[in-house]
Amino acid sequence: MSRAVAILERLPAWATTGVGSLPHEDPAEAAAHAVAAYDLPFCPQLPRVEGDMIGEWLGADPGRCGWSPARDRERPPAWDALLTRLAAAPPPHRLVKLQVTGPVTLARALEGARGGGAGPGSGSGARAALAGELAAWLAANVAGQVRALRERGLDALLVVDEPSLTAATDEAVWDPLRIVAPVWGLHLCCAVPWEVVRAARPDLLSLDLLLPGALAGPALPALRELLARGGRVAWGVAPAAGAMPAAGSGPAPAAPPPRTVLDGARAGLHALGVDLDQLARGSLLSASCGTGLATPAHERQTAETLRATAAALRAERDLGPAVRP
Repeated sequence: MSRAVAILERLPAWATTGVGSLPHEDPAEAAAHAVAAYDLPFCPQLPRVEGDMIGEWLGADPGRCGWSPARDRERPPAWDALLTRLAAAPPPHRLVKLQVTGPVTLARALEGARGGGAGPGSGSGARAALAGELAAWLAANVAGQVRALRERGLDALLVVDEPSLTAATDEAVWDPLRIVAPVWGLHLCCAVPWEVVRAARPDLLSLDLLLPGALAGPALPALRELLARGGRVAWGVAPAAGAMPAAGSGPAPAAPPPRTVLDGARAGLHALGVDLDQLARGSLLSASCGTGLATPAHERQTAETLRATAAALRAERDLGPAVRP
């Protein structure tokens, strides 16, 4: 058994977690929520404070100042508050999730800001080279967070968020990020290029189960293969709000009730044809994407819905919330 699989074995069946972004403006409130509301706590990304997933890493105008390996980045706004919360209430499984915007996504953003095309040839080759440099830079930035968790007796699961992933991606681009944390994963809220994912062999795959055709074609054999080798899948079963409500526009749409989410999750997951006990051990539950564009009330309801859904799924095979040894 690999070290990554051994660490993931400590998670409870159907563990709940967030994708990354939260709608809070107060980093301390966001950290408190990320630790208390989910089985697998995570370092919150705060788009209302630090910008969207591109601006978070490259600044508000990546086209103006570009990027170089010398560029530095401070720790996330919620980092210190997260460490304080984890010291007071460490998770029993001793695993904490970190997220970075993926190098492929950042490279495409920089290319777009400079007016670059997405065609074949030298353009895509230059993008691949830039993505490789960005991956090394991202790994260097997050290494301090991984080390700080390790010093506190906690392991890091580093999830690379790649909504711009395509079938043309070379999986070697993530090599620097594979080794910086003991466990690594990919989050894809897009149509999954399954051949790339199979070649990359992430320890965890986070995907949007609500996306049409999410389990079509090559998805089923790829997911069965991942689970069979001890990997984990974070199933995005609860919809995330897609935009911040405008002032005076009334409340944001409510998150769906637990029964609706449970029925949808059960229908999709049973299509895998995997033994339910194996599926439970290999599964996490999350929203389909980050909730940074929702409201705090919507996010709280989403976390509660996921918790209720997980409890119902555990009860189907009497898989309680106790931590696996």
